[in-house]
Amino acid sequence: MVQLPDDEGSPEVNSSPEKQTWTKRAAAALGAVVALFLLINWRPVWFLVAPTSDNVCPLYEPLAPASFLEDNSTVLAILNDAQFRASAARKLSNAVKVDTQIGDSQPGVDEAPELWIQFEKFHKYLNTTFATVMNTAKVSYVNTYGVVIHWEGSDKSLKPVLLTAHQDTVPVQSDTLDKWTHPPLSGHYDGQYVWGRGSSDCKNVLVAILESMEILIGRGFEPRRSVVVALGFDEEASGTHGAAHIGPFLEKEFGHNGFHVLIDEGPGLTKDTISGQLVAIAGTGEKGYMDVSVELTTPGGHSSVPPDHTSIGIISEVGFELENHPYSPLLTSQNPMLGYLQCVARHGDLPRLQKKAMLRAGFDKFANKKVVESMVKNPMSRYLIQTSQALDVIVGGEKANALPEHARLVVNHRVSVETSLETIMANIQSQVEKIAEKHDLGLTVLGESIRPATEKGCFVVGYQSPPTATAPVSPSNDTVWSEVAGVTRHVFEQLVYPNLTHPLVLVPGMMPANTDTRHYWNLTKNIYRYSPYFSADLVKDNRIHSVDERVSVDSHLQLTAFFYEYIQAVN
Repeated sequence: MVQLPDDEGSPEVNSSPEKQTWTKRAAAALGAVVALFLLINWRPVWFLVAPTSDNVCPLYEPLAPASFLEDNSTVLAILNDAQFRASAARKLSNAVKVDTQIGDSQPGVDEAPELWIQFEKFHKYLNTTFATVMNTAKVSYVNTYGVVIHWEGSDKSLKPVLLTAHQDTVPVQSDTLDKWTHPPLSGHYDGQYVWGRGSSDCKNVLVAILESMEILIGRGFEPRRSVVVALGFDEEASGTHGAAHIGPFLEKEFGHNGFHVLIDEGPGLTKDTISGQLVAIAGTGEKGYMDVSVELTTPGGHSSVPPDHTSIGIISEVGFELENHPYSPLLTSQNPMLGYLQCVARHGDLPRLQKKAMLRAGFDKFANKKVVESMVKNPMSRYLIQTSQALDVIVGGEKANALPEHARLVVNHRVSVETSLETIMANIQSQVEKIAEKHDLGLTVLGESIRPATEKGCFVVGYQSPPTATAPVSPSNDTVWSEVAGVTRHVFEQLVYPNLTHPLVLVPGMMPANTDTRHYWNLTKNIYRYSPYFSADLVKDNRIHSVDERVSVDSHLQLTAFFYEYIQAVN
């Protein structure tokens, strides 16, 4: 049995400075936890509201497959057998050893095949390590390196399950190589962790899915409901060449809304800091993404006779105005974070008045205001309910004695559920237009002339890259959700942490970053970004996207056990 980690028993974290990136898995879980931590500081006067109904966030019964009642030895071996543990660690280690790093904005497979050929080696690893799966199921290659594995079920009336992961990883920065405890492509296993790039993002998910299928096929399991696995190869660069091709391929093969469920990488199990209770978080929503370019062209000349304001100075005014007009935080029923808060309030051990206020936040303006005020005090929770804008790039000028003829500003946005792309562009246009009027400059927005160009210059505003709208929010109260919640309770309450004193609740969460699921919206309404394993802190412990990325083998085995039981349970 695995004991639920406590603060004293949690793995030691290297205290050396590391780049703590805002990651797509950690932010939803950590942000929610931080938000809840802030709520404990509310004054009692804020909670003078009536309680709400107990129908909020129902608790679903544990769901075990029939095979578990007949013979549970296999799933117990996955979690506890030393020989299986060593074998699973070795398979994950070998996956990490294959270099699948990719950069941003890589050319297409046909345009630059030499940049993608490394994935042939990874496919060889898949064919060797999971030979039973690859030889039993139908395997299709989409745009050369995207992998779709179709394990056909006997009942064609049942929609298939879609399990997804990605083969690629973010690059290792060359100037950090000497800071790694173990080389980033070594896949070093020390008995507790597998170390290396991709170990927790997300070759662990990929290996766990295929390992569970390998075991099931080996045991003679024949699914009634088909299982489809989709493996993109450039998720870390927006999925342009991988998932963007796999999505249409799957829609053509299985039809619009043709899948029962999609489970992709995401948050998982963590410890709530207020109640100390274990909670499982599945991302049911995903923020949108939008990069806006603001360019300004002005006359050049010698800097000894400058105008009062150069293009760099003027475009800096635009940045100043944008930062002084941030988007408002909103917590509505559209945002999965309201569901998260209500679930914790319903099932968590919280003060009575605090619980009431959190439950009422969806319909009581006063309670909602106080929840929002608490959440915005910390950036991690603030940007789960607010569109973020960050001035990330500013470029202008070539020489110290020459006036800059061109300046460019790039503003990154992570778009909240309640905000449209049109709203963001309208806000930017409004702020730029004020500066254009002040300096008698022209303005063009998305190809439309708002103010004609003048002899003093012109602004041009447009998309830096194609934007992504906020993802549709998936249900967290239907049969499909209850299956995920039920198997989660079965695996973790009954097998991993049998001494839990409270039920494990699956709660909805918001992903602040984007995954390959952006290309799969047409396949099912039930998209869950969920990696069910325990981690006290995905950023600090697993070090995703950073130096010393690693994953606990206990966590990896939990993932494998979940997929093993889930595939059977939905059949």
